[in-house]
Amino acid sequence: MTPLFADSSRWLTALPPIWMVGIAAAGTMTAAVAAYGLMKVIAPRLAAEARASLGDGFLGPATWLGLTYAAVAVACLAAAAVGAPGTWWAQIDQVTRSLARMTSANDFSTTVTIPAGTAGMKVPLGLRPQELATLEMKSDASLIVRTQQPVEGFALVKDANVALAAAAPWTWTRAEGATNPFLGQQAELEATNQGDQPGRLTIRWRLVPEYPQAAILPWTFLVLTGIIAIYAVFRLGAGRVAAIASATTKEAIGQPVFSVALIAGTALLVAFIVIPYNTFGEDVKMLKDSGLTLIKVLALLVVVWTASVSVADEIEGRTALTVLSKPLTRWQFVLGKFAGLVLVALLVCLILGGVLLATTSLKVVYDARESAKEVPLWRDCADEVITVVPGLALSLLETIVMAAVSLAVSTRLGMLPNLIVCFTVYTLGHLVPLIVQSSVGKFAIVRFVGKLTATLLPVLDHFTIEAAVIGGSPVPWGYLVPVTAYAALYSTVAILVALVLFQDRDLA
Repeated sequence: MTPLFADSSRWLTALPPIWMVGIAAAGTMTAAVAAYGLMKVIAPRLAAEARASLGDGFLGPATWLGLTYAAVAVACLAAAAVGAPGTWWAQIDQVTRSLARMTSANDFSTTVTIPAGTAGMKVPLGLRPQELATLEMKSDASLIVRTQQPVEGFALVKDANVALAAAAPWTWTRAEGATNPFLGQQAELEATNQGDQPGRLTIRWRLVPEYPQAAILPWTFLVLTGIIAIYAVFRLGAGRVAAIASATTKEAIGQPVFSVALIAGTALLVAFIVIPYNTFGEDVKMLKDSGLTLIKVLALLVVVWTASVSVADEIEGRTALTVLSKPLTRWQFVLGKFAGLVLVALLVCLILGGVLLATTSLKVVYDARESAKEVPLWRDCADEVITVVPGLALSLLETIVMAAVSLAVSTRLGMLPNLIVCFTVYTLGHLVPLIVQSSVGKFAIVRFVGKLTATLLPVLDHFTIEAAVIGGSPVPWGYLVPVTAYAALYSTVAILVALVLFQDRDLA
């Protein structure tokens, strides 16, 4: 039996999606350090507050997580540089070139004059054919333009020669999602003018990144930077609520269930790489499906457990009475607890989500190795990784909704009833569409119960994309907008219920 990591060159193809996330994390930390240095000069008190926040329940673990991502990126780059230097330089060049194209002008044009009676006049375009998205040619005279150069390996259209009529534009557009078949490093056309008048040939083209998968790096940087920025504003703008949230997050991290969930989740996600699903080439989809479900369940378990401990137990142990004896209102207490639960869910999703992205990338290579297929390219691994991100975002949103429900229940019930209620809501929430559909055409009381259930319970089916993952259908990013709005609306209603239930709760 061949050792798992016998052929290191195969595994190195899966590294770019992993090290790009690490580089983005390192960039985020660098930007945070630069912001801290600027604050230390301009606003020393804010700098002291920022430094003190490293000891709270969220920013401290998030910093260690960022350092871990950066260390993994350095290790991946070092392994690639030693194990396959040619592959390493090629991948670095591809990613760098694509990133440069994303931040530069992409629309170009040129005009050349083709003298009368000229045959095969070369017209260099100065572009890489692999980046070409659209091409338009227009002339004021009849011309023949050759779009294939066998020596350079450049072929634009199936027919080598394009006949341009006077003032009649000719356009070519790459099909959406199609792989660019062009070869070579430079595109060059040949124009022939068989008329007796010179012709002006105008060529316009648009370029796109050859590897759009390189966008993983800037988008990861923007997301991580946005999280840190929002958290900083939250700490500075809502100090009392942030203090309760920090204490809740610390309490969650100190619970054994948090460590067990992370260790068990990491071990299972890594084991998914070698588990044979026997799906005839669809094992990557099964890994993504299993991984998303696992992360969602573990995040829900940690959040519901934390809500029970930090709210119900504090009320029963009269700790909440001591906290509220300080200049802190009940609504600040509830909002702080909810913010802490959100931060806990975010930590779990960031940690286990990073592991899932890495195992998804490695699974692509592992399946190709076990099936004796060609070594997949790094962009193949990146494509699979990108499809996981919407699922992680939806899992986080579903966890936030259940956190609000659990918080409302915890204001009146203890841990065990809270777990039972949340499990029931979670189960029925995924069955709401089926309940509504089954009540159609039934008795009035049945329809009433179906509509009442659909109104009161969260429709958690909105956050489930496992069917799309298994079917290989990409989830459009626009889908996250209405789902996020729904999660915000339902969470707000649940928090209002929690405030009503907690407002007249006797804490003595």
